[in-house]
Formats: sequence, C-alpha cells, structure tokens
Amino acid sequence: MNLALSILLAAMASCAAFAPPSSTAIRPTVSSPFQQKKPSYFYANQNTSILMSEGTSGEKKSDLPMLLDPGTKGGALFLSLILFIVPIIGYEIATIGFGVDGIEAGKWIGVGFTFFTTVLWVGTYIFRVATKDMTYAKQLKDYENAVIAKRLEELDDDEIQALVEDIERDDF
Repeated sequence: MNLALSILLAAMASCAAFAPPSSTAIRPTVSSPFQQKKPSYFYANQNTSILMSEGTSGEKKSDLPMLLDPGTKGGALFLSLILFIVPIIGYEIATIGFGVDGIEAGKWIGVGFTFFTTVLWVGTYIFRVATKDMTYAKQLKDYENAVIAKRLEELDDDEIQALVEDIERDDF
C-alpha cells in the first residue's frame, strides 16, 4: 500500500512539468529572404472568415483543472495514472482488508475493471454520436458554412439587399 501511495505522490509531483508557464516569452520573428510571400488572393476572404468565426462557437475552452482535462498532456498523464493505480488499490483492499484470496481478487478486479472501462468508453462514444460532436459532422458543418460564405461573397450588393428584405419579410 505504501508503494502505491508513493507512486501516486511521485506522479502528481511530476505533473507539474506539464503546467502552463507563468509568463510566456515573446520570440521575435525572423524573416528569411528565401521565404515566399503569399499571393494576394490568399487574403481575399478575410471578411467572410470574420463573419464565419462570429457565427460559430469555435473551440470550447474546458472549465476543468489541467490535471482533470483529458485534452491536456497533464490531464492525459494524470488520468492514465489514476486508471493504473485504482485496480492496484482495489486489489490491496480486497486481499489485505477483506482477506480474499489473491488469485480470486485479481480475477474479479480484472473482469470488473475491463467491464467498467468498456462500458465507459462505449458511453462516451454514444454521447458523442448523439450530440454530433464527431470529426465528420464538424468538418461537414465547416464545409457547408464555407460554401454559403463563398456564395454570399459572389453576390452583388443589390442581390444581398434583396435577400435581406426577403428574410425580414418571412420573419413577420
């Protein structure tokens, strides 16, 4: 039990290496004479991209602490460590605390842990499918927004004004 506790404390101390820096250093950009300038048509769609970014929610920041957010390196390391330590602690409690045979305790903890993690993983997948929080759905929505923005960009001011009037008329 002392070994498991010391491993847990050492891992928590090592997670500080993944903490964000307290101050960010600003590096000067050095331009090389060999770098090519981007063509002017690369910047032609700035207004459309601003409109698209205002309409979509973009990346959502997590409200979880760094060690509990699986989207960070520290969170992935910490949660993986927890998933490694929990069965060991369960085994120690079952064998020492309740006097269960070591083979039987290992068998049931292995089966229970595998079942629990499988159900948890399938649950997260079903949740992502139900909320359409999948890569394909996001890419499809981004593509549709880009097509609509491109079509809007190609319209004349008179056509845009007619569309706005049409929309306002339909709302009432």
